[in-house]
Amino acid sequence: MKKNLLLCFFFLLLSIPIISQNTGEWKTIYSFSGSSNENTDDFVIKGSKWRILWEANKQYEQVYGGNVFIKLVDSSGDEDLIANVIPTESGKTIIRKKGKFYFDVSCVLAKWKIEVQEYVGK
Repeated sequence: MKKNLLLCFFFLLLSIPIISQNTGEWKTIYSFSGSSNENTDDFVIKGSKWRILWEANKQYEQVYGGNVFIKLVDSSGDEDLIANVIPTESGKTIIRKKGKFYFDVSCVLAKWKIEVQEYVGK
């Protein structure tokens, strides 16, 4: 009898939907783009969880090659490499630090786009 009760409890437990702890969403708060070497404007992050979405595309379809090199620089001058890619690639990186930042972007024969998104809980 105990075995049957335990099995019923187990199946009941499995049938209950699991509540996700990730009930928030990502919201774009800054966006940068270009096709040359550039330091972006400064931006400030106050939250503890945010991410960078980046994209690199060819500047000229008929030309082969190119490169996009993206560094995140904080207010103390510390640099983090975010991407070093050829055009037609994209990616994302989650960051867990607050402060004032800018991007140092170097590119050859490429267009680039960067979005900074914060995680907004519901």
